Amino acid sequence: MHEQATSPLFALVCGFEKSGTTLLNEILRRHPGVDSGFECGFLLGQSPRDFPSIQPYCTFFRQKWGVSKDDIRYICDTDDWDECYRRVRERAGVIEDKHSLLFDKTPAYMKVLDAVLDRATDIPCVVCVRDPRALMCSWAHWSGHKEDAEQWLRENFASNCERYLSYAHGYSRAMKAHSSRILVSQFEPLCLAPEEKLQQVFRFLGLGFEPDYLQFSSEHFVYGNTVSTDYLFPYRHMLSDSLCRDILEATRDYAAWHFHGE
Repeated sequence: MHEQATSPLFALVCGFEKSGTTLLNEILRRHPGVDSGFECGFLLGQSPRDFPSIQPYCTFFRQKWGVSKDDIRYICDTDDWDECYRRVRERAGVIEDKHSLLFDKTPAYMKVLDAVLDRATDIPCVVCVRDPRALMCSWAHWSGHKEDAEQWLRENFASNCERYLSYAHGYSRAMKAHSSRILVSQFEPLCLAPEEKLQQVFRFLGLGFEPDYLQFSSEHFVYGNTVSTDYLFPYRHMLSDSLCRDILEATRDYAAWHFHGE
């Protein structure tokens, strides 16, 4: 792994919300030469100058990366993406080692991944995916409908399927032009064989992997401090068989991400 001359950005992480992006974020940050804040969102704009108007990403970035309004003006006062991320590393309070390589973890990049990879030239990207039944259970939970997930998902079936497919289609478009720069990280196999799957991710990114990276402390990851198999099948006790079948049918074009293993 070698740092570029002008930019510390070396990798992107995106994917469905609740598909393991935060888990991967925390594990990557355990590598001594790598760091990040939380989500970014810079590459959702056509230029760094667009970022102050991209909300809520800009506000969230200020809070989680430890930058001021003046810092934002300085970071975004360029049309060059390499320079933008160099300034991020320079000013971000959460980045203690100013020689660290940075990764940008922004789940929503998946929806427009072809454009994002056009902007982040030659940068590899890990795309996190998960079985749609489990994802939709998580979306119901985090929308305040854990106790009535079945009803909420039935009432909002079309919009949740559209949400899922908007991300999946973004991935498909990107694969046509950037397949060599994309690695899919599927949540369920990662949880079942974490060392094996993370070695693949780290190797793809040009990083060495150590097993102790699996232990971390995080204010962002709410399911403990390591990889767990406890969250593989939430739909088994939350959703009816008929709703599960409907979800699988609606997402059949991405059946490779349906998980049926034990």
